[in-house]
Amino acid sequence: MSEFRQDIVSKHWVLFAPNRAMRPEDFKHEPASPNPKNLQEVDKRCPFCPGNETMNLEVASYHPGRKWKVRVILNKFEALGHTGGRERHDFYIVREGIGDHEVIVTRPHNVLTGFLSDDMVDAMLKTYQDRMIDLAQHPEVQYVHILQNHGREGGASVTHPHSQVFATPFVPEHLHDEVVGGQHYFGVQGACIYCEMILKELSDSVRVVLDHKDFLVFAPFASRVPYALRIIPKRHQANFFEMTDAERRSLAQVLKVCLQNIHNKLNNPSYNYYIHSLPASHSLHTRYDVRSYHWHLEILPRLNFWGGFELGSDVYVNTVLPETAADVFRRP
Repeated sequence: MSEFRQDIVSKHWVLFAPNRAMRPEDFKHEPASPNPKNLQEVDKRCPFCPGNETMNLEVASYHPGRKWKVRVILNKFEALGHTGGRERHDFYIVREGIGDHEVIVTRPHNVLTGFLSDDMVDAMLKTYQDRMIDLAQHPEVQYVHILQNHGREGGASVTHPHSQVFATPFVPEHLHDEVVGGQHYFGVQGACIYCEMILKELSDSVRVVLDHKDFLVFAPFASRVPYALRIIPKRHQANFFEMTDAERRSLAQVLKVCLQNIHNKLNNPSYNYYIHSLPASHSLHTRYDVRSYHWHLEILPRLNFWGGFELGSDVYVNTVLPETAADVFRRP
């Protein structure tokens, strides 16, 4: 039987229609990228590969020089830039696309993120933290959004594994809904809604995929897409950069397990993952309470396409119950 489920934080609705569900192997899609075994460690034509460093303007690097492991470069086709920042009101509200758009590149051309070494993923996550901290100091930046796109359906235009950083002059609506939802719950219950969610998921157990000492991985109760996963720290942390070095190394291991699971059990689909962390807002910082928000990482496999109902109503249809998805990922 179909059912509507509401996200307890954002209040967005999702329609689950399991009668339309398919087995993981029944989702028809081409693998998201060429088989890495058929790729070289370095592709001379790739703008992200070693040897082509002069093709991009470097912002920072981990182990700088010819032996770099992780590089941060400016996006040549940036969606945001420092071209002005004036907001105009003429019935419609217009704001210049001011901000930053960076790319974080890991070294091997032929190794997907989920199959990198623990040290390499840890270095990538450390770079995420460093860029969040640095960009949040810019007075025009209200939010720093870090994501990774994999595969054509996920929006990746380059095969070489990479992540992107967007620093925006406003707080995106979806993130704003989460922050407000957390604040409202804290005001009524006196507790972080995400900390309570962790306890609930552990108690129910049916949506839990991995119970790690530092992190919980589960299929969200009202996930918008089939086989979505959420990684959340067990220790209350409002900001992604609050992780200790030990916790970050744990996250590297957990993220690898999740991405390998998706790759192996869903036939290497396109995916997106992104980090939601407390906004860095300078002008509105008093609105944000570190006690009521809890950062998390969302992984969304791109196995389905949204149609008129989803786009017209903003209610998403998911054909796979999160309990079913968690069971698939828990299997050996």
